[in-house]
Amino acid sequence: MTTKRLLLSIGIVLVLSGLGYWGYLQFLAPGTENAGNTAVTTPADQPPTAITAEGRIVPLAQANLTFLGNGIVTAVAVQPGDFAEKGATLLTLDTAEQEIDLQQAEAAMAQVQANVQLAEVGVLLAETAVTAAEVAVSQAEANYALLAALPTEAQLALNEALVGAAEANVGLAIGNQSVTLEGSSAAQVRAAEAMVAAAEAAYIAVRDTYEPIVQDEDALAEDREQAQLQLNAALANLQSAQAALEEVQAGASSAAQLAVTGGVQAAQNEQAAAEAELALLQAGIQEERLAIAQAEVEAAQQQLAEARLQIDLAETAVTQVEAAVQEAQTQVDAAQLGLENRTLTAPFSGTVADVLVNVGETVTVGQPVAIVADLSGWQVETTDLIEADVVEIAHDDVAQVQIDAFADQPLAGRVVEIAELAAEVRGDQTYVVTLALPESDLSLRWGMSVFITIERNQ
Repeated sequence: MTTKRLLLSIGIVLVLSGLGYWGYLQFLAPGTENAGNTAVTTPADQPPTAITAEGRIVPLAQANLTFLGNGIVTAVAVQPGDFAEKGATLLTLDTAEQEIDLQQAEAAMAQVQANVQLAEVGVLLAETAVTAAEVAVSQAEANYALLAALPTEAQLALNEALVGAAEANVGLAIGNQSVTLEGSSAAQVRAAEAMVAAAEAAYIAVRDTYEPIVQDEDALAEDREQAQLQLNAALANLQSAQAALEEVQAGASSAAQLAVTGGVQAAQNEQAAAEAELALLQAGIQEERLAIAQAEVEAAQQQLAEARLQIDLAETAVTQVEAAVQEAQTQVDAAQLGLENRTLTAPFSGTVADVLVNVGETVTVGQPVAIVADLSGWQVETTDLIEADVVEIAHDDVAQVQIDAFADQPLAGRVVEIAELAAEVRGDQTYVVTLALPESDLSLRWGMSVFITIERNQ
C-alpha cells in the first residue's frame, strides 16, 4: 500500500467517526430536563478566571543615553560592566566650538556690564545737573525778588560806603604808581650798598675759616662737606645783596610800571561800578532790569526741566542695559550648558550595560551611545497585555511570575505601575504593566522571558 492510499484511508475513517458521533448526540443521547429546584449555571456563578500575559525581566532603572548635539567622541571613560556613580563622566565630545561660544558670550557680558556702569554714571551726572539747575533757579528767583523790592536805607548806606571805599582804593593805587615811577631814593641806594658791604665781609670771614678745610685732603669728608656748604651759603647771600643793589640803582622795571598802572585802572573801574550801582538804587526799580531778571528765571527753570528730562532718559538707558545684561546672561548660561552637554554623565548610580561608540567616531543628536542600568534589583514588564484585561488590574495586585529559565521556581510579583498609553502589537492595543519582584537567589538576567498569571478581580 502506497503512502497516498494510506492517508486517504485514514481521512475516510475520521470522517465516518465524526458523523457517527454527531448522530448519537442528535438521536440516541438522553436529554437534560430543567424542572423543580434544579439550578441553572450562569457565567456570573462561575469562579473568577485568571489574567495571563507574557513579559520579560528588566532592571529597576535603565537609560539609553544620547548627546544633545553632534560631535566627535574625544574620550570614553567607562567600559561595559563598570559601575558608575550618579554624575560620573561616561563620554565626552569635542568642545572647541562650545568654548569659543562661551568666550564670546562672556565677552558680550563684560561689555554690557560696562555699559551698565556708564549708564549709572549718566544718571549720577544727570542728578548733579538737576541739583545745579535747582540752585540756578533759586539764585535767579532771589535776584528777581531783590530787584523787584524797593531799596532800603541800609542798602543805600552800604552802597555809598562801597563807593567811598572804591575812591580810597583809587587814591592808594595812584600813590603806589607815583612811588614806582619816581624810582629809588638815595636812602634806598645807600641801604642796598650797606647790605652788599655786610655780605662781602661775611663772605670773606667764612672763606678764611672754611676754605682751608675744603682744600685739606686729609680732613674728614664730613667736615669738608660742611665747610663747602658754609662757603656756598655765604656766596649766595653776597650775590643776592648785589642783585638787590642793582635793582635799586636801575629803578622800577617796565613790568612793575605796567602793573601799578593796571592797578590804578582796576581801582577806577571798581569805583565806576560802585557809583553806577548806587545810582541805580537811588533811581528805584527799572522795568528793563526786571525783565532781564525774569528772563533769567525762566531760562533757569527751562534748564531745570531739561535736566530732569535727562534723568528720565538716563534711567531709561539703565533699564535697557540691565535688560541687555539679562539677555547676555541667558547667552552665557546657554553657552555654558552647551559646553556641559558635551560631557555625558550617569543619570543615576548603576552599571554600564553597553558603550555603543568609540573615540574618534562622529555622533548625531539622539543617537544612542551608552546604556546604563540599575542592576541592584529586578522587575517584570508585560509585553502583550491587551486592553480588555488591563482594566481588571489594579496597583498592588499580586501575580505569579513563571520564569522560563526557572520553570520550577515561580516568584510572587506585585503590580507597581500600569501604563497610561497603549502600544499596538500585532494589531492589538497593549499596555505595559510593571511588577516588582522579591529578592531571590535566582540568577536573573535582563530580557529573560516570563509568564504572568493575575487572578481577575482580586
